[in-house]
Amino acid sequence: MFSFKRNKSDKPERLVDPARRRLFKGRVKTESVLRLPWAINDKAFTESCTQCGDCIDACETNIIVKDEFGFPKVDFTLGECTFCDLCITHCQQPLFVSSFAQQESLPAQLNSQPQHINPLVTRIHDPQIASTAIEPHRDKPWPATLEITDKCLAKNNIYCQSCRDECEPNAIKFVYLNSSIPEPTINETDCTQCGACISICPQESLVLDFNV
Repeated sequence: MFSFKRNKSDKPERLVDPARRRLFKGRVKTESVLRLPWAINDKAFTESCTQCGDCIDACETNIIVKDEFGFPKVDFTLGECTFCDLCITHCQQPLFVSSFAQQESLPAQLNSQPQHINPLVTRIHDPQIASTAIEPHRDKPWPATLEITDKCLAKNNIYCQSCRDECEPNAIKFVYLNSSIPEPTINETDCTQCGACISICPQESLVLDFNV
């Protein structure tokens, strides 16, 4: 008697809806990702980004890379941001906040108070996504604060001031606190979030902590 054994290759392929796959990935992702400077927020970014790679090719310091899902992110361990805006000017999608937007570019239900609005918001057809293109005044490229973790050499009584030496706006100062080795402090007003101090730190002790 002959028996027939079905090979794995004989099984019909199961078609996966890309939208459902992206939705699932969005649910399991919990870590905040550093997107391009002046991006509206992560939700608006991942919903509208086409993953074309133009921003990656345009970056003059090569700090924009793809994350595990193929979306561009900034990796400050590779260098600093010069704020040349080439990633923004090469992008054809409505991903960025703007201080020059007019309120009348918004749907009526979203136009209750002055906000910073992406002037390309009218290109977003999904009202839920469009609503994420509005946020209060933001004077920094990222809604985050530069923090120094306990891995810092100076905080562990080892002399190091590499972050201060790399900081052009002089936002990092070293002061004597509880030891003979001065420790770093950050003036958030002067900090431009360029990331130069992050890439130069031998301990990777400087991080941009997202404001919640």
